[in-house]
Amino acid sequence: MRIYRLILSFFFFLFVIVYTLPADAKVGDMGVVKEEGPVDIEADELTYERETQVYHAHGQVEVYRGEFSLKADHAQLNMETKELVAWGNVLLREGEDVIECQRLEVNLETRLGKIHHARLFLKEQNFHITGKEAEKLGENHYRIRDGSLTTCDAKRPPWKFNVKELEVKEMAFGGWGIAKGVIFHLEDIPVLYFPWGTFPVRQERQTGFLIPRGGYSDKYGLEARTGFYWAFAKNMDATFYFDYLGDRGFKEGLEYRYALTRETRGQASFYFIDDQVFDQNRYAFFVQHQQKFPYDFYLKGDINYVSDHEYLYDFDEDFPRETKIDSRSSRQLRSVLFGGKNWDQFSFVVDNEVFDNLTQTSNDDTVQILPQISFYAHPQSLFKTPLFYDIASSYTHFWREKGVEAQRGDLFPRLSYPVRFFDVLKFESDIGVRGTYYQSSYHPYRYNNIMIPDKVTGILEPVDSTDNHPRLQYRKSESRETLEAKMQISAEFYRVYDGEMISKISDLYKVSKWMHTIEPMISYQYSPRVNQDNIPVFDEVDRIPYTNEVTFGITQRLIGKPEKKGVSSGPYEYGKLIISQSYSFGDPYGYHINDSFDNPFRFVLKEKQYFSNIRGELWWNFNPYVTAHWDAELNPHRWGFDRFNFAIKVRDRRDDVFQVQYRNTKSSIRELIFDPRATIPPYFYPYRDTSGNIQQINLDARVKTIDPLYLFAGIRYNLLDHYNVVNIYGAEYQAQCWSAALAVEQWGRSPDGTRKKEVKVNFYINLLNIGSIGRKPYLIGL
Repeated sequence: MRIYRLILSFFFFLFVIVYTLPADAKVGDMGVVKEEGPVDIEADELTYERETQVYHAHGQVEVYRGEFSLKADHAQLNMETKELVAWGNVLLREGEDVIECQRLEVNLETRLGKIHHARLFLKEQNFHITGKEAEKLGENHYRIRDGSLTTCDAKRPPWKFNVKELEVKEMAFGGWGIAKGVIFHLEDIPVLYFPWGTFPVRQERQTGFLIPRGGYSDKYGLEARTGFYWAFAKNMDATFYFDYLGDRGFKEGLEYRYALTRETRGQASFYFIDDQVFDQNRYAFFVQHQQKFPYDFYLKGDINYVSDHEYLYDFDEDFPRETKIDSRSSRQLRSVLFGGKNWDQFSFVVDNEVFDNLTQTSNDDTVQILPQISFYAHPQSLFKTPLFYDIASSYTHFWREKGVEAQRGDLFPRLSYPVRFFDVLKFESDIGVRGTYYQSSYHPYRYNNIMIPDKVTGILEPVDSTDNHPRLQYRKSESRETLEAKMQISAEFYRVYDGEMISKISDLYKVSKWMHTIEPMISYQYSPRVNQDNIPVFDEVDRIPYTNEVTFGITQRLIGKPEKKGVSSGPYEYGKLIISQSYSFGDPYGYHINDSFDNPFRFVLKEKQYFSNIRGELWWNFNPYVTAHWDAELNPHRWGFDRFNFAIKVRDRRDDVFQVQYRNTKSSIRELIFDPRATIPPYFYPYRDTSGNIQQINLDARVKTIDPLYLFAGIRYNLLDHYNVVNIYGAEYQAQCWSAALAVEQWGRSPDGTRKKEVKVNFYINLLNIGSIGRKPYLIGL
């Protein structure tokens, strides 16, 4: 048992070596598990001196308990002084972690002592550590002389840190290490020398400077970025950024993070630059917060604000969560603040949403939701009968500076009856009554030279948009009541196949059985025709079309059952295909906008189309080798696609990756505008917002050439406007314990000329399990 205490003390003492790591290294605690079972001691010779109370062990001394083992040529234990000495090829193991040294001296009571000429290998972090002499001087007080650290396995490591002397002292409020004579080596060549330095030694968050990173832009020159991390409380911290962006000047930033409780936490970020190129002060702030109150009420917020529409393009890295490509192509900036309470069968939500349109100079006619109050009753049994009911209700205030704004109340209760026959057929039916009330008002758009007929003479006279003309303002109430009913019958047929039928795929994904399901479906949906001409449109609730249609479709699934049983061994869906189409017994599909200049507001019916688009969606989930998603809408009347989107990612066993993303979506009639020239209803007419059209292709690839060199490239091309958004290409060298990458980004000029061409060069260096310098190109992580 005393020998086990020796092992425990020895491992605790060796924590000093871990403290030779840089400040930003993250190393897990090397805890010692108290294994159960006896302690086995073996030696060629084992003696005990009663007078001195000393045990002597010589020749292949071995001590075992559980995963711990200690081997040495000689060992000596003084029972009176509790001093233990082991020497000669001392070897200590804990699982896959190994310590070798020539001699160790430890007091089992005070846990003070020394080890000489030690070598330590930690498997999880792949740390190789050496020290000529290391000693424990007191409680959490250590000193090491002539030490080194690397994560390279080679006998002659490509890089390592050497330290002449290192003293570490950890206290309750924190701790620091003082290093003397630190040298960073590439191969055996000293590259960097630090005569003296300090660093935090605790594994949790510590205050200090972050590793700087740099880059280059052909427009703005050299860039240098650094920061200071401040851990001023256990549940709060902050990062201060100080960046030099070449010709743009200096940019500052602050990120504040907090976790008041497990369910109350958030982050606030603020950035500022006196942009010498943009010639004005530019800034942005982003706030994310979530909080739980008593009685299970909650509040969540995501607030985003930028000083100008080009900010996200120039400083996309500031935008939280979004990728670089996504933030640069954002068409609007959304802020939301909502809260409420969830019960088992009910929900209550208050939602506020504010939008900043990044495509327009003015935000006056952008609709804001301030607020929306909703109450939901989730599907539940009606008086313990087979009938189910649910309720969706809301009050919404649509507000904007100029244009149509409204207050809307919406109530939609439904009854449903689900039933299953013979475990094959499933029948579902529901019916609901919807009532919607509007209190709307109109404020003038910024139209110029609008011709309004005089009430007396009928002669058209121009009215400037700034005039408070009574014909350009109104306030009125509207209501709409409608019925919605739906019935659906579906079936499920399946067949199970042994994995041997497709043995190669089964062996690759460790699948014992495959199941193929076929699920045909037919449904009927009806809602009557209601007059909605004078109702403004803000979202899908405001236009409920006359529907008298039947929908038919089929779903197929490919499901695999893993070979091994376990917690995560349930069936996995590897593939899914859905195809459906509708036929209208009422109004045909295919409204078409009349693009004539004389009547830009009105629409006409281009042709009668009683069959809807054929909708299809396909998923393949054969990770990690093939993943794909495809969705499309085929117009059967002109045999063209109104929507065709797909993404596919292919990886081989060499870890080569190729990814294609294609988006081609045509906008639909999505909004109504007010016609100020109308003298009688309807006052609102639909228009097609072509700014919603998307046609873009993204190509990404990463290829392994000669080991260990990877080449990568990416293209973002806007097919709608015919220009290159960005080209990215570079190379990465991946060694066993380090990697380096060079990436070049060529940003294209936007069609409107607001975004100029720019070339950026980024460098990235990573030392395995130590840290990195520079920004990692996202294509490396494909």
